[in-house]
Amino acid sequence: MNLILTEFQKLKRYSVILVGLIGAACSPVISIVMQNVMSDDAKSVLNYTFPDLVNSTIWNNMTIFFPMILALIGGYMISREYTDDTLKSLMTVPVGFPRLMTGKLTALGIIALLLGFFAALMTLLVGLVSCRENLTLPVVFSGSVQMTAMALFTCIGELPLIALCGRKQGAFRGGAVAAFLLGYMAIFFKNPVLRNLYPLSAGLSIVGFGGEGFVSDTAGGYASTQNAFIGSCVLLAMILLTAVITHLPGKDAVTAASPKKGGRGRRNRRERMIPRC
Repeated sequence: MNLILTEFQKLKRYSVILVGLIGAACSPVISIVMQNVMSDDAKSVLNYTFPDLVNSTIWNNMTIFFPMILALIGGYMISREYTDDTLKSLMTVPVGFPRLMTGKLTALGIIALLLGFFAALMTLLVGLVSCRENLTLPVVFSGSVQMTAMALFTCIGELPLIALCGRKQGAFRGGAVAAFLLGYMAIFFKNPVLRNLYPLSAGLSIVGFGGEGFVSDTAGGYASTQNAFIGSCVLLAMILLTAVITHLPGKDAVTAASPKKGGRGRRNRRERMIPRC
């Protein structure tokens, strides 16, 4: 618990969290813009209401915004221990590298929940301004729960990637790009089995994502392809895989934590040369 609280204290000094807030705020706005630029034929098929806005925002969060944002924040939290040269100090406390990674990834999961809740609030504000049809309290509540939970499930789906990039200094930037590509790939998975097995979209079945809000899924066909059990198993496998990655010996972590042999040898030689009174 102390490690998690320490991570949030460190985040006060970092501006990377602002990137997450901007991305979460942009998602519902992008959903409305995409609806406005949609062709007239598509608009005639789809009567865009507030539940559709909720579903579109959940989809955009999962495929575009949250994979890259969470990988960037999580990777940055880990990378700062290398760049600030604090990793070797933590190892001598002692705080093992697996425990350090567990604390940081747990803090990232809490951040994902907060960003999901913030995205739900922004979706409500956007809906009040431009999409009030069917905006009821039950819809707002269920949509907020789905959006918040899906943010956490998206984070769990990419935890192995974040943990893997955290084993090497400066790799979080490449991890953020890879996470964006992995999220974008989910758009092209039309097969129900692939949707349930793909880590980033596995959470959709758990939250009961209906799919309304997309022209190709106006009949609610997406909901009939969900399998919450498979999705839960996939996310559990991601957690176990993350645990395995965090417990593997990291070369950069060992190098940062171990003192330089040359420096120690020189100090020992100097101590031997100083005459004792």
